This record gives sequence, C-alpha cells and structure tokens, in this order.
Amino acid sequence: MLNSWKKTSSKTGSGNLTLTSWIYGLFLIIVTAIYWLLPKTLRTHLLLAASVVFVSYASPYFALLLFCLSSLAFFAGKIVRERRLWLIIGIGIPISILIYFKYQPLIKQIMSFWGGEITFSPTNLAIPLGISFFTFKLIHYLVDSYQGKQSPGGYGQFLLYMFFFPILPSGPIERWQNFAAQDKDARYFRWEYICDGVSRVIIGLFKKLVIADTMAIYAENLHAAGLSSMVYWIAAYAYAVQIYFDFSGYSDIAIGSARLLGYRIMENFDYPYFKRNLSLFWKSWHMSLTAWFRDYVFIPLGGSRVSFKRIVLNTLIVMGLTGLWHGAALHFMAWGLYHGAGLIILRLYSKYISNKLPQAWQSSKLAGIFSTFLTFNYVVAGWVFFATNFKQSIYILQKLLFF
Repeated sequence: MLNSWKKTSSKTGSGNLTLTSWIYGLFLIIVTAIYWLLPKTLRTHLLLAASVVFVSYASPYFALLLFCLSSLAFFAGKIVRERRLWLIIGIGIPISILIYFKYQPLIKQIMSFWGGEITFSPTNLAIPLGISFFTFKLIHYLVDSYQGKQSPGGYGQFLLYMFFFPILPSGPIERWQNFAAQDKDARYFRWEYICDGVSRVIIGLFKKLVIADTMAIYAENLHAAGLSSMVYWIAAYAYAVQIYFDFSGYSDIAIGSARLLGYRIMENFDYPYFKRNLSLFWKSWHMSLTAWFRDYVFIPLGGSRVSFKRIVLNTLIVMGLTGLWHGAALHFMAWGLYHGAGLIILRLYSKYISNKLPQAWQSSKLAGIFSTFLTFNYVVAGWVFFATNFKQSIYILQKLLFF
C-alpha cells in the first residue's frame, strides 16, 4: 500500500503534502493553535475549512470531486434505507471513479493479455489524493445507512468526516459512528490531547524517517538480479521491517495529528509480527482495512457460515481484493492470494490436525514460539510479491528457497 500510495502522491503533485513533510508539520501546528484559540462554537467550522484548504492545495479539482461525492453520499444516506437501488447507485458512482483513476493500467494489462486494447486514457488527470481511503469511507457510510445502523448527522459534520485532513492521505479508515460521536467532546480543550498527540507524532516520525528509511537501503536488493540467497533473505527481512515501520509510522502521525485536535482515531496496528498464526496477523495488521473487508465483503458473501468450498472462495475473493486495493498491478493481487492460500491452509490445519495434537503442546511456550516464527517468515516471503513485479518475485522466491 505504501508504495502505491507514494506513487499516487507524486502523480497528484501532492508529494510535499505527505505527513512527514515540513509543510504538513507547519500546517498542523498553525491549525492546532488557531483551533484551540477560537471559541468552541467555531472550532468545527475552522477544522472543516482547514481540511478543505489542505485538499485544495493538493488539487482543486480533487477538492471539488470529493465535495460532490460526499454531498451525494450524505443525501443518499437519508433515503437509502432498505432501498437497494439507491444503495447500488450510491456505491456504484465512487467505485466507478476509483476504477477510472486507479485501475486503468491493470485493466489495460489484462486486456492486452487477452488480445484486447483500451485506447482511451486520462493521462492529463492525476489520481486523487487518498482515493482508496475516501471511497471505502463512502461505501461504509452508505451500507450502514441502508442497514439502519447509524444516524445521518449534520451535513457539515459529514463533510468534516470525509475531508478530515489527518487521515485523508493514508488512513486509518475511520468509521462514521466513532467520528461523529466525538464531535462535542473534541471542542473542549484538554492538555492530554496535546501530550498524547505530540508524543504519537514524534513516534511516527521516528518510525518512518529513522527505522523505515534506513531499512529501505537494504530492501533495495529485492529489485536486483544475480545476488545470493542470503542477500535476498536479508533484503526480505529489511523490507518487512521497512513496510511495517513505514505504514505504522504514517498511522501514528495521522492518529497523533487527530488527537491534537481532540479526536481519537481507531488504531491500525497491534504488533502483527508477534502473532502465532496468519489469521491473528491480519486481525492486527492494517486493522481498519481488515475490518472493512470483513464487514462489507466477507460477511455479505456468507462469511464462515457457508460450506467449506464457499469459505475457500470467499477467502480468496477477499484477499485478492485486498491485494488489488493496495495497488493496480497483478503482483499485488498475487500477494493477496498468497495470504488467502495461507489462511485456507490454516483453516485446514485447525480443522484436521490441531485438534489431534496434545493440549500440553498447543499451550506450550515452545509451540507459541515456533508458530510465531513460522507465521512471520511466511509473511516475510509474501512481501516479495508486494515489493517487486511478478517475474522478479518468482525469481527471488526461488532463490529464497535455494532452488
């Protein structure tokens, strides 16, 4: 996701608006100071105005696009309950825009493979900043409105939810219910907001600029050819460290920035590399995305309440889409399907093998260490698909396995 998001940022001309840039830091300081100096009744309005300025600075046409989509979703949310046609229209428009901007290269690649061709391409249009994140927020809002799970709230409040600048570029994918519930509390100043926010931002900057950027030097070897298996293993481990501290660093900065303004945004990571199986890994890695796919794709497909064959299919669909969400290329889908295969193997193991093992072994410390080690290395090998194109991935995986 980080690689694809960075490419998106550069194409939008918004690379200087990354959460680690000095422009963002200065903008955040100014907005935070003015926000708490203003009367309580004006703070929400200031925050919305600042968020619109932030998005408009990245791209005025994107600000207009986001405003139109947000307005459409808000008013559709008031009439969509138990009206399937309105729901389909409401989520179909942002999905179509997402495909138009982000997935044309992949569609061209697939069409080329089958001998077809797409001649039109919006080369003069940049990919909107954070398009995947705000699309998923819109879908969440409309689906929950359709199911009667939430109160629509006010128009300005909803626009702030969609434009909220700390989480727009790189998430987390915050839920409307949680965000709207904090509106009144966020207007009252507390010193803990500043203390928590500053410390979280500093942690995020350290993760990204010190650890992740240092590991990126060693991870670059994944793009080279003719190296030894040991060098590729070191590069794969370095990339695993890099992408975790890179993405979790951005999440920390986003969460800390929101905290400075009185909002508590959902957590995105929970020590994923220390989990003893792949299912627990995914419950603690990019948790806002995992929860979104669980609630809005996996469960509607039947979840785990269907036959085993359907569970296998549902798992592959969800993980394939998870891969494609991170980037419009086949190697991202391969990464997702790789994890889908791992989850299916885990389910087979739990069903046919683990219940036959001695309980003393399953609950032992040694079993926990071995399971964690196995899970971590499976994840590390999978990052090769994420980091490189498909051909290079196969080459490196063969080297990793000493072929």
